[in-house]
Amino acid sequence: MSLDDLVREMSGTRVLGGGRIGEATDVVAEMFRDPSYTNFLTIAGPMVPAGFRLLFGDLIDRGFLDALVTTGANLTHDVIESLGLHHYQGSFHVDDRKLIRAGYSRIADIFVRETSFEKLDKTVRRFVSKIPVAERKNISYSDLLARLGLMINDEDSILYKAARRKVRVFSPGLLDSILGFSLWSFAQTEVLQLNPITDVTKIVEMAMSADKIGVIILGGGLPKHHTLLASVLREGVDRAVQITSDRPEPGGLSGAPLAESISWRKIRKGGRFVDVYGDATVCFPLIIGAVLDRVKKRNRILKE
Repeated sequence: MSLDDLVREMSGTRVLGGGRIGEATDVVAEMFRDPSYTNFLTIAGPMVPAGFRLLFGDLIDRGFLDALVTTGANLTHDVIESLGLHHYQGSFHVDDRKLIRAGYSRIADIFVRETSFEKLDKTVRRFVSKIPVAERKNISYSDLLARLGLMINDEDSILYKAARRKVRVFSPGLLDSILGFSLWSFAQTEVLQLNPITDVTKIVEMAMSADKIGVIILGGGLPKHHTLLASVLREGVDRAVQITSDRPEPGGLSGAPLAESISWRKIRKGGRFVDVYGDATVCFPLIIGAVLDRVKKRNRILKE
């Protein structure tokens, strides 16, 4: 039995979590198969530290993604890995006071050396310094990230692949990360004027020019909202899959079911959408693995 066979059996139940994973797989396969879709992947939570860097890169290489919308933290850890530094298997039950004395920071049960952030800071300063001063004025987050991607010397890097495949990387909360903090620090003594408004224009224009929009949402948060909001002027996205471990009862965005987005014109009334409640590090590779059994590659339609 292949992974796709297994997921098709799950889909056949049409109930509970297994049924939702099966339905989500059908939706993502449609998005990946049809070149008329403009596909967004939104990433919240520590997906890069958890080891998903190569999978995201593979989806870029296969032409399935047109844009990433992610937290600055995931980009921080992508650059760290590109420098030959690493994340380590740790524990939830460590004494964090001892951990910091040993020179490590913790993300759940993942450890990262503090010295990695020092090297990151030096690298960011060196990279940004290479951009002509005139071009550092009024530069958008996504344009800066594309420039960094072209400077990175690691073919496994998300930023490296996205820059070369012309996949736009949006990070509306970029400054709320260690990468963003390094940019802020650089701007205290050098010329760097970031313009977030330009990126809103870029993502809205992507949405407005799209024949159809598909969205895969990992974890929710700011990347989820930023992407769905960009589609309001076209009455919402056409297909969406959300994988979240949050619950709807507290009213937070990350746990809000996608159906709620219809009332905000963020998902079209006739759109197809699936909520998968579970750990994205488990559900996402299961869905994508089954999809890749069905669809190997997509010829992207590049729109300027």
